[in-house]
Amino acid sequence: MHARQVGDQVLTFIVSGKLWRNSLIMQDKETGSLWSHVTGECLEGEYVGTQLKMIPMVQTSWSQWSADHPQTRVLRKSEEVKSSHYEKYFADPERNGLFQTTWLKDRLPGKTLIHGVVMGPHTLAVTDAIVVGGEPVKTVLGGVEVRVIRNADGGVSARRGDTDEELLVRSAFWFAWSTYFPRTEVLD
Repeated sequence: MHARQVGDQVLTFIVSGKLWRNSLIMQDKETGSLWSHVTGECLEGEYVGTQLKMIPMVQTSWSQWSADHPQTRVLRKSEEVKSSHYEKYFADPERNGLFQTTWLKDRLPGKTLIHGVVMGPHTLAVTDAIVVGGEPVKTVLGGVEVRVIRNADGGVSARRGDTDEELLVRSAFWFAWSTYFPRTEVLD
């Protein structure tokens, strides 16, 4: 997730309808600039080259979220949602994005959910399946120990070494992550 403020400007993001490297491109309503939702980088427009600040987020189930945050208010649609337009897409392991882009098929299946960490030029992808039970997964990235752990709320976080310095974690499908970060170290 990215903060939507650039300098003194608070941006309103909408779906552009465009893809880059098989991933959504956001557009800000204020300038029409196009932004990568994976990296937060402005790809075209007034803010080209600008990087949005990443902010921590949790990807969890509704049952876990509502148990942890019972006062959460829910916006309900006027109609019942009976299915997703993406059901067939998610069910088909061979459908990895819309375009036949190059991604690292020999390392992981395309729709493997990973939790990615970026530290300067070094990147790490940890598969969701190995981040279980509250025990940290440890590795060395760019000469620095990194600990990745599943939190009680179901989210995944990462820390640098034995410190409390939190590293930002981005969750993605492997096919999308590997097109942005092809030299990623993988823990599976």
